[in-house]
Amino acid sequence: MEAQEHRETGRAAVRQGADRPWEFTLHEALSSIMGAYHHSQETMETVLAKFQETQRLQEKQYLGFREELRTISSTLGTIVGVLKDIQQTMRDTVALQGAPDTSQDDELPTTSAGASGQDAPPQDHHTSTPPPADGQPPLKRSLRARNRTEQDGKTPARK
Repeated sequence: MEAQEHRETGRAAVRQGADRPWEFTLHEALSSIMGAYHHSQETMETVLAKFQETQRLQEKQYLGFREELRTISSTLGTIVGVLKDIQQTMRDTVALQGAPDTSQDDELPTTSAGASGQDAPPQDHHTSTPPPADGQPPLKRSLRARNRTEQDGKTPARK
């Protein structure tokens, strides 16, 4: 609005220039231009200040979101670790009972099938309980199965 007034004043001064000396008319025109320049400079500074404030707020939000994502990622990593520990404990329990280990199909990180169509060996990142020194399972389930085979001459069905 102020720039418009300066332009109008400058135009009026040019129109009235016939009555005035040219130095005075030129001075009014330059004054009008300088007023418009200062006004536009103030507007640009205001816009720049608002832009910088918006930029600071966005950066602060970004840092907050990044920290939240780190926390979530860490929590998920902890949960996966606990689930793997539970899975390993279940495998160890099954091994101590002497039953066949069927938990390989439930592997947390899914294993892909090999080229022959069979399951790839499980990726076990935990240390399992070492087998006894004599190599025999703690429970004698396999002996009971062998006794049944000898009695009826048939191979027992696996569960």
